Amino acid sequence: MTRLIALCAAVLLPVAAMAESIEGEVDFTGKAPTPGKLHREADPYCAKTPMTDPTVLVKGGKLENVWVHVTKGAKDATAPSGVVEMDQKNCMYTPRMTTAVVGQKIQAKNGDPVLHNVHTYFGASTLFNKGMPNDKAAPIETAAKEEGMMKWKCDVHPWMRGYIGVSKNGLQAVTTDGGSFKIDNVPPGKYTVEAWHEKYGTKTKEVTVEAGKPAKVKFEYTGTEKGGA
Repeated sequence: MTRLIALCAAVLLPVAAMAESIEGEVDFTGKAPTPGKLHREADPYCAKTPMTDPTVLVKGGKLENVWVHVTKGAKDATAPSGVVEMDQKNCMYTPRMTTAVVGQKIQAKNGDPVLHNVHTYFGASTLFNKGMPNDKAAPIETAAKEEGMMKWKCDVHPWMRGYIGVSKNGLQAVTTDGGSFKIDNVPPGKYTVEAWHEKYGTKTKEVTVEAGKPAKVKFEYTGTEKGGA
């Protein structure tokens, strides 16, 4: 029995060791722009809650809401059973940026007592364009059908923007307000990792993940880049 347990442990340990991570941060080296006021006065409900533009959020020289994902080197993943939610609260899409896996269910909600028009794009093509009269409206359900960036807007309130990064392999993360990210469960190997920001576009790095330690990677934006949404 003791020998059998030891043999099982010898088999299981290498499998556990396969789960590594890619982690790092996204630096912003230019002068951080001051978020401007959003002009929401046209809608009395929206105007009750003054807000600033969240397009570029920099804290301590680190950039928030950057989608970091593996684009090459990984196998496709099975879509998780969990539903990705994109809500509309205080006339803003919430969250601003999140992720999904190809095939995963996505649900749009309206948490406001006013009309929102949920207009989603993949590239320049419209995926769907539906009105949600108020918070009593039934959720809109769809699915992530292909890899890339799913963009959300409201034709009634033009400042409303949201983004869902869709991955085939599920190896992805979104930077926090400290600009950091961590992609878990990455097998050892060589990968291409891409960072995407809604205003400043993409940056690409090659990363090698070795067994027994996380791979470190850092991206840098200067604030002069173009090519986002």
